[in-house]
Amino acid sequence: MCLDDLKRRKGRTILTALGVFIGCTSIIVMVSLGVGVRESQEEMIKNMGDISTIQVYEGYETESVKLTDESVKTFKEIANVECVMPKVSPGDYGFVLSAGIGDRYQADWCELVAVDMSVVEKMGYELTEGNYPVGARGSEVLVGQYLAYNFRDSYKPEGRNFVDRYVWDENGNLSEDVPDAFFDPMQTPMRLGVYNYNSEDGGTPIYADIKVTGVLKEDNGKGWETSEGMMIDMNTLKGIISKTTGLPPQQVNLNYNQIVVKVNDIKNIQDVETEIKGMGYNTSSMLSISEELGKEARRLELLLGGLGAISLLVAAIGITNTMIMSISERTKEIGIMKAMGCYVKDIRMLFLMEAGSIGLIGGLAGIVFSHVISVIVNLFNMGAFGQGLTGEIILQALFGGEGVSRLSVISPELIIFAVIFSVAVGLISGYYPANKAVKISALEAIRNE
Repeated sequence: MCLDDLKRRKGRTILTALGVFIGCTSIIVMVSLGVGVRESQEEMIKNMGDISTIQVYEGYETESVKLTDESVKTFKEIANVECVMPKVSPGDYGFVLSAGIGDRYQADWCELVAVDMSVVEKMGYELTEGNYPVGARGSEVLVGQYLAYNFRDSYKPEGRNFVDRYVWDENGNLSEDVPDAFFDPMQTPMRLGVYNYNSEDGGTPIYADIKVTGVLKEDNGKGWETSEGMMIDMNTLKGIISKTTGLPPQQVNLNYNQIVVKVNDIKNIQDVETEIKGMGYNTSSMLSISEELGKEARRLELLLGGLGAISLLVAAIGITNTMIMSISERTKEIGIMKAMGCYVKDIRMLFLMEAGSIGLIGGLAGIVFSHVISVIVNLFNMGAFGQGLTGEIILQALFGGEGVSRLSVISPELIIFAVIFSVAVGLISGYYPANKAVKISALEAIRNE
């Protein structure tokens, strides 16, 4: 009976369902944009660094809170701390590199970071090849994935003495095929030159032989040194600097720029960070950044969802109006059903089913159309229309993928919510008209013309 009544008034049913369709589409598209922003933020945070680490800096409110060896010992004693790694980027010294026979290849600068090599692997630094140095053994170092591209070939003329690792294709996109550098740092002898900016001789480098044991995988979240820099053990660097300054290694003072604290579980980060802050240090972590960005994303989702809900509210008024009109036209029919012994609850159920069906039809149509809009938005965001559409690109725009950033994300939870919400709007809108229908007197309804 419900379906027959809806078919009998096709025009009215379609127009009423259209209101739900517009409202449902508005909610899904608006919320999907908010979810897309949140997904982009999560991807950005993932690329920024390890979420299980805390970066600790000296306190600025008081000069007594410095980063020292004592700070490292204190942090190690905090509950749930897995390991601690101090980092130094010596500001008073400059670093140059040479490689090859006769120092053929030259790098006029180097982003060098001194660390405790014994905890580098625990800190999550990945290697593309080679092995981690064993503690502070000898002069073993790790180099960034693209360090070799900073070298110039001193045997070649200007303009041809560098290898550019950035290659662009005919469409203006960065090519994944990176050309080979002049040499392999794992196979080529290399020397590190250290000079003092404040020295009387104007900064003449003192060179020391170094051995590259591994190549770091680029991870800008951990530091620039993983890309075009170098990591060296602190004791090794102190030995090289002592040759530059003439001071004994034990008197070479390296001020820590930061101390990285790795926590054994993400759920313990907030407690550890709070305890470190209580000591007067300044801290930064991906979790705290993630929480703040997450709050903003949720606010945006609520705002956009509220704007879409206004359209659905208008649709609810339309359903109520349609059902009231339907009852007015079918008053005699209601009276006949009552006279034939139809239960009041069945009459109420009939009208509620009609209202709920209108909501369901509009909701399902809205879901389908929302996916179409979402795909189009994502394709524009991915720049796919200029490259030519393929089935794979369309699937990436719909479901995402590795390295794919979507502006609009329709989650399964959002689909389920949209269906339930649309049906609920229909049922709530039809409740008053349904109650009005069951209160009509059978005798008066039959007499109605």
